[in-house]
Amino acid sequence: MYCKPALNSKKGQSLVETALVLPIIIIILMGIIDFGLMFNNYLVVSNASREGARNAAVGATDIEIVSIVGTVSGTLDVSKITTEISPSESLRKQGDEVAVTVKYDYKLLTPVIGAFFSGQVQLTGTSVMRME
Repeated sequence: MYCKPALNSKKGQSLVETALVLPIIIIILMGIIDFGLMFNNYLVVSNASREGARNAAVGATDIEIVSIVGTVSGTLDVSKITTEISPSESLRKQGDEVAVTVKYDYKLLTPVIGAFFSGQVQLTGTSVMRME
């Protein structure tokens, strides 16, 4: 007796393969998006530290530097930004190096990827310039 193969078996196989592969593809895609957003925020943090150090080098006060860092990092949540300036304003003199470090706590969007990094990553940018 001759049995004709079912036409729907190939469609069913494709559906099962798609169901197995699609979650992996979505996780990879979300990881790429998350990494892209995190890298963009890192660039903003690095630029903010550079602007802070540049203004510190020409004699800005610590309060002005923190304000400039907050202004330059306009796309970030200012409440998650920490700015450290070394040495402090009273100890800086011409010819010394001044370092401005900006830290930002970036919350990952993808829960699966966030599980590897405890939900957030601290992005840090440091710039050092000589006082003029």
